[in-house]
Amino acid sequence: MMGRWFRRSGVRFTRYTVASLVATGISQLVLFALYASGGMDAMAASTVAFAAGALPHFVMIRWWAWGQRGIPRLSRQLVGYLVVTALGGAVSVGLTTAVDWLVGPLVADRNLRTLVLNVTYVLSGLPVFVAKFAVLDRVFGQDRYESTSSTSVRAANPVAPGTTSS
Repeated sequence: MMGRWFRRSGVRFTRYTVASLVATGISQLVLFALYASGGMDAMAASTVAFAAGALPHFVMIRWWAWGQRGIPRLSRQLVGYLVVTALGGAVSVGLTTAVDWLVGPLVADRNLRTLVLNVTYVLSGLPVFVAKFAVLDRVFGQDRYESTSSTSVRAANPVAPGTTSS
């Protein structure tokens, strides 16, 4: 029983990781484009970049990693995802902004500062990565946990009311 749970969690964790890498790649491209062009400061660029990666990440982990389809529990899952992701995003945006504030006076080259910000953005997400998975596994996997603990029993060969089985 426990081995099966670890195998399923391993598959979900792998898919969650791949989805997170794709979302991070999207965020990185957006951050690079917005900040390198000089059109936005670090806080605005990293916030937009974070949001640009969060939407496809939600769709990928809900449908692919946890196999959730349809409307049931969507609002609960969306709220749970938004809370967990917003906390992680606040860390990423805060650290990226702080590093820009620290590095700005020291590095005049905007391309080099952009590289430093991209590295900071990625590294800031690492400390909360596993914790996010654990929380999201509870948010998206709740239906699985509820169905495996159910005590309802179905008849193997139900008989219509008013008829006999012989």
